[in-house]
Amino acid sequence: MAKENGKIVVADDNPGICQTFKDLLGDEGYEVETVGNGYQLLDYLRENSADIVILDLMMPEKDGLETISILRSIVPDLKIIVYTAFGRYENSLYAKEADRFLLKTESPERVLKSIKDLLE
Repeated sequence: MAKENGKIVVADDNPGICQTFKDLLGDEGYEVETVGNGYQLLDYLRENSADIVILDLMMPEKDGLETISILRSIVPDLKIIVYTAFGRYENSLYAKEADRFLLKTESPERVLKSIKDLLE
């Protein structure tokens, strides 16, 4: 698929969420890749570029909490959207390191608007 609007990597251990993002963002013209944890995300980004990462905080093995600071050090200009079910992290250091903090209860429109805002 041609990269039209930008390349987004979704890091979430829930295959249903990954598929939903592939469908939603693919329909909007984004190139979308998915990974299941922080190790896979870091491996992917060593070999490939991305404009935005949508990062779940709670994943097995290497979670988003451990991954976010590593991302900032290896790809400083990467845009990061924390996408989590845990609102208690909204005012945490992790949320402050991200470009956007969205709860999994947010509407797809809010997610799309955040992506568009970050890519402008």
